[in-house]
Amino acid sequence: MTRLVFVFLLFFAQVQAEEIYQFDDPADRARFEQFGKELRCPQCQNQNIADSESMQAGDLRREVYEQIQAGRSDKEIVDEMVRRYGNYILYRPPFDASTAILWAFPLVLLLVGVGVVVAMVRKRAKADPVGDQGLSAAEQARIDALLATNAETGNQQSKTESSTRREKSE
Repeated sequence: MTRLVFVFLLFFAQVQAEEIYQFDDPADRARFEQFGKELRCPQCQNQNIADSESMQAGDLRREVYEQIQAGRSDKEIVDEMVRRYGNYILYRPPFDASTAILWAFPLVLLLVGVGVVVAMVRKRAKADPVGDQGLSAAEQARIDALLATNAETGNQQSKTESSTRREKSE
C-alpha cells in the first residue's frame, strides 16, 4: 500500500526544474543577469527573459549563457539576438531610421499638448478679458435698494427679538 501511495504521489507531483547556471567569474554572472533584464521574451507580453517562464525564454537564457561562456562580447550577443528576432527583442532599441518614431513620438505628443494648452489660454484671454468692468447704473441702483430693504428688515427684526427677550426674562 505504501508503494502505491508513493507511486501515486510521484505520478501527480509537479516538478519544476530550476535553471542553474554556473559562472567562474562574477562579472560573467552580472552580464548574464543584465542580459536577462534587457532582452524581451518574444513569446510573452512585456516580460523580459529573466522573469518569463516560457520555453522560448528558457532557450534564450541558455543561449546567452553559452555565448558568455564562449567569450563573446556584449555587442556580439546583442547583434546575434537582433539578427534573429529584430529590434523587438531589445527593451531599449537603438535610434535609427526605423525606430525614430518610437523615440520622437513622446516628444511630439508633449509639444502638441503644450501647443493646445497655449492656444486655449490665448483664446480664452481674448474672448473674456479679466478685469473690473464695474456695474451699470441700473445694477448699482438695484443693489442699493436691496441693501436698504435688508437694513430696514434687519432693524425691525432685532427690535422684535430684544422685546421678546425682555418679556421672557421678567
